[in-house]
Amino acid sequence: MTLVDQPHAPVEAASGSRPGRAGAWRRVTSMPLLVAATLAALAFAVRSVGLTRGFELWIDEMHYADLGASISRGEMPALADGPFFLHPPGFFLLEGAVIRLLDLQTADSMDLVYDLRWLTAALGALAVGLAFLLVRRVAGTWPAVWAAAVLVFEPFVLRNNSRVFLETPATVAVLAGLLLLARHLGDRDQGRPRLRLFLAGLLLGLAVLTKDVFAFYAVAPVLLAVVWRRTIPFRDATTVLLGVVVPYTAYLALLWGTGYLGLWTTAKVGGFLRLVGAEQTTGFNAPGAPSLVERLLDQAQAYGTSYLLLLLCPLAGLVAAASSRPGRRLVGLTAVVMGSLGAFLALFGTLEEHFGYPVVVAGATALAVAGAEVVDRRPSLRKAAAVVSSVLLAAVASLGLSLATGDDDGFLRFRAWAATELPADARVGVTNDTSVRAFRDDDRFGPWSTAEQLEENGARYVLTVSLPTEQGYARARPDLLEWLEDNGTPLFRDVGPTNGETVLWSVDQDDLTSAADRGVGGPPPPPLDAGTAGEPVPEGGDGGTP
Repeated sequence: MTLVDQPHAPVEAASGSRPGRAGAWRRVTSMPLLVAATLAALAFAVRSVGLTRGFELWIDEMHYADLGASISRGEMPALADGPFFLHPPGFFLLEGAVIRLLDLQTADSMDLVYDLRWLTAALGALAVGLAFLLVRRVAGTWPAVWAAAVLVFEPFVLRNNSRVFLETPATVAVLAGLLLLARHLGDRDQGRPRLRLFLAGLLLGLAVLTKDVFAFYAVAPVLLAVVWRRTIPFRDATTVLLGVVVPYTAYLALLWGTGYLGLWTTAKVGGFLRLVGAEQTTGFNAPGAPSLVERLLDQAQAYGTSYLLLLLCPLAGLVAAASSRPGRRLVGLTAVVMGSLGAFLALFGTLEEHFGYPVVVAGATALAVAGAEVVDRRPSLRKAAAVVSSVLLAAVASLGLSLATGDDDGFLRFRAWAATELPADARVGVTNDTSVRAFRDDDRFGPWSTAEQLEENGARYVLTVSLPTEQGYARARPDLLEWLEDNGTPLFRDVGPTNGETVLWSVDQDDLTSAADRGVGGPPPPPLDAGTAGEPVPEGGDGGTP
């Protein structure tokens, strides 16, 4: 039996199906790698549609791209202000290797982001294939196809896979590790079980080396599986955990040897305090941030199915965890852990939107397994389950395709416009952290977000983003935007779901002088970014959780 072999499971073809159709389906189920590759190819195709124009640039992406670029030069991960230790270097190492292999240019962070988005899109597609193989191993082919199809189109998944975020590669490592664990639980004595368990742990450890908080996704379910109905025997779990600690131990040894362990400790303590809510500088619970309820209501039309999967994640996990099959219980425990963690962060800690991605993945896989478990126990519910799952999949596909084919690329369009239309001697004030970072290397732009700053720096143009400004996430205050609407002349305007209206304003010098005297727009609030929900120092790196 190989890694992807089907475990002993009930025949999946309906009893009333015609022999020819049943035979064709059996041929399909006998080639799981081909099915997984097909689903992954479909996922990559869907992601490629909106990769450059459907998902607005975020400041985190430029930071992560720059960190990968620093590794490609043989340096420690670093930003403009020095070494970066809030997140471990797993993804940055991969970025650095890709940059070197493909000889990508790193001088322009925005260009590098759009190059590296193809990497995260490919990793997101790989995650779809791995999710299919995982669910197939524990629940059969139909539930696996459904789970993978949901992840192909799911809006929250597309949103993450189409940006240079850490959650996508970390989730790939978790799914690969869980697949090896499920393989072991299906046949503990086949092949070399100790090596298989160690490799599973190594993959889970790579997820933690990509983002620390993934210890909840990668490690906590293994620990729970030891005590929950002996899903994983203690000795097996010990072997897995030995593999888990290897990558991070090597990283810490490197930091100790290079003298950076103290800086790492400082970064991790601050990140942990933000994660648990002891310091509320980022996320929906931070002072001045829009409430989570308001955000959910605003985004329900685009991400309604995502929010449903987030809510169902722990519930589906409980159903799957009650199964008599250890592989199903393991998948269920991952959903229980991730759903519970998401609820805690939403209520008390630092919940940032991109953390929802692993919760949605855990929820989709657990929901497929839970559905199979319910149908196995109550075969009379098979038709009802098929109808409900089909409706949910159709809704997911509709929202996902709408998101992927939409336009949300205001900064990219503005840069193209400015290359030909903006005067060479122009002075432009930019008013949120993403635009500060995006145009940092162009001498015409500066972080001037009040009338006084604009006047002092001789700026006669202002680039604003309406939605982050109105929500308190921009460097500019809403009163500056109101003043520009009454006194400025719009030269460029683009509308998108992330930034609202991205507008370049031209302002008259006398009007600006008068506004500066009246204190319009100042003093600016502490800088926050709409993408990270928190960027304490514009040039200082990610200010989120570890």
